[in-house]
Parts: sequence; structure tokens; C-alpha cells
Amino acid sequence: MQVEGSFEVTIPNLNSIQIQALVRNMDTSMRRHRKLKRTNPEEYRKKLIEENPKLYEHYIAIFEMHMDGKLDEKFFNMLKLKHRIELGEITEDEASRMVGQMLFNQYVSPVVGQDAPTGPPPLSYEEYYKQFSNKDE
Repeated sequence: MQVEGSFEVTIPNLNSIQIQALVRNMDTSMRRHRKLKRTNPEEYRKKLIEENPKLYEHYIAIFEMHMDGKLDEKFFNMLKLKHRIELGEITEDEASRMVGQMLFNQYVSPVVGQDAPTGPPPLSYEEYYKQFSNKDE
């Protein structure tokens, strides 16, 4: 339904592989313009937006997190869950519960004095991808 003078925004329903590809394309842009990041941050941002319009326009939170260096292993775990939903292995409700439990274990449990988080902290974005590049060498 449209209200007079307004417009509808359609967000593409991309699958997990397509979203990951958009993020990897942004990696390329970030490497290409890394000198600008230090010398002219505004121009750096402009270049990233120009070269990654779909990610910026439709998934701005992911774009901003990636630009700020805040994507980590949790992002990829969520993409894996999205992929499992797409394959019909789990429901959205099951995935939501799994994400909630993961976040509870990492952030809430230590604060309220329950068991300490198990396992290592999530890998950074760079550490996550190093796992794959080392296997190819």
C-alpha cells in the first residue's frame, strides 16, 4: 500500500551466498582504497558506497559494520544459519533461538554470574577468512 507522495522501497531477498558475495566485493573495494582510509576518510567512504551500491542501499547495517571493522565470526555464523533455513534444514524460529542462545552465552551469562562463556571469543573478520586462505596454500 502506498500513501500519496510516498514510495515503496523493495529490499531484495538475497540468499546467504549472495549476501556473502556482496561483503567479499566490499573487501576488494576496501583493499583498493585503503590508502584513502588514512588520508581522506570521506573520499574512502564515498568510493566504497559507489562501488558497493547494493550492499549500501539494501543492507546498510552490514555495510556500516564492515566499514567500521565490526563484522566477526558471529556474522558468518548467522549467514550459515540463514543458509540452513534456505535448505530447509531448520526453521526461522529454530535459528532465532540458536542466535539468542549464542548471544546470551557470550554477553549475558558472564554478567549475571552464570557459567563463563565456553570456548574462545568469536574470530574477527580477518581471522575468519585467514582460516580459508591458509588451507589453499
